Amino acid sequence: MRLGIDLEQYVVDPQSSGIQRVLQQIARTWPSALIEADFIVPSHDGSRPCFALVTPKQADRLISHSFAGGAHEASLHERVKTWVDSVEAPRVDSAELISLYDAWLLPEVSYLPAVLERTRAFQASMPTTMIAYDVLPMIDPANYRFVPGTSAAVSEYFRLLADADALVCISEWTRSGVVSELRRDPTLPILVASPGADHLRAVEPRRSDRSAIQFLRVGTLEDRKQPLSILEAFTHARTAGWDIELTYVGRPSASHSHINETIRAAAQDPSSGVSWITDADDASIWERMAEADVFVSIGTEGFGIPVLEALQLGTPVVFSGIQPAAEIMEGSGSTRTHDVAEVFSMSAEDIQGLRATIDTAAIPRWRDFSAAVATAVIQTLP
Repeated sequence: MRLGIDLEQYVVDPQSSGIQRVLQQIARTWPSALIEADFIVPSHDGSRPCFALVTPKQADRLISHSFAGGAHEASLHERVKTWVDSVEAPRVDSAELISLYDAWLLPEVSYLPAVLERTRAFQASMPTTMIAYDVLPMIDPANYRFVPGTSAAVSEYFRLLADADALVCISEWTRSGVVSELRRDPTLPILVASPGADHLRAVEPRRSDRSAIQFLRVGTLEDRKQPLSILEAFTHARTAGWDIELTYVGRPSASHSHINETIRAAAQDPSSGVSWITDADDASIWERMAEADVFVSIGTEGFGIPVLEALQLGTPVVFSGIQPAAEIMEGSGSTRTHDVAEVFSMSAEDIQGLRATIDTAAIPRWRDFSAAVATAVIQTLP
């Protein structure tokens, strides 16, 4: 039995999704002993469009371009294209693909018509499995800016999720949304498996030498992640005399310019205690995680791998809202607050007590996630 794993979305637009880490770790930890798999990438054989069939190890190298230094959008796209065109791998045309595999996996969110059409066609010929990350574009469209004319493709992607022979949801919250919002038949196979954080080695906590308590918030400044509520609560506590500092790390909001303007103004005020970093690479983000006193995650997250990364690096987490990763770790290093204002009035003793509860053994592991995906695929086979 052999599985085809579709990576066209990554190759066409490697910078567009937030799930590169998931793709990398699926390739790196793929359980070939359970089922052999090829990762399928669009390529060229001379002037003829075709598909390269790359091994999991090769796919790992491909996706790792996203995490190399200087992976700016233009240079990343060019590096990926060059790698795909030069890789030593079998090449087939689209008509041959369907005859090569016993099952198909779409591991990415994709609104590319070619990917959607292929997935729909393959659903009619072989068992098809998909990984469901969240249904936020369907329930919170104001936070997503889609290219005009793509609404039909967005709808088709979510219809495919509803129809897939098997679905791997990254959280119970995602599973619930798929059933309630997409109206997937609950009798169809749905497995829940969470992404991991063991791409980082667990380390002993390493605190900053600054006297102020350091709070860190990571992620784009979308409204659903409540960056302004965080700022308001922080500013109130600092005005009240708390010796605290707050760092935002993440890209500007694509939908709400007033959020960007407000955070930028605070960061430009030297008395505010606020800083904003928009272009940090993974290494510098992890450095800041390791040095922070508290990692703050507020609002609605599809999952929240940075929460797990912070815990892996010894930094406790305070969260509120829909936070699947933080909820998994509640009581094992993360704690829920019902009042954002309380976050910034934590004492050093409170933080030390929360840090002492961190249990890195409870953090999900990538090999378990990949094995769950493979198991879901296998269960669809006759």
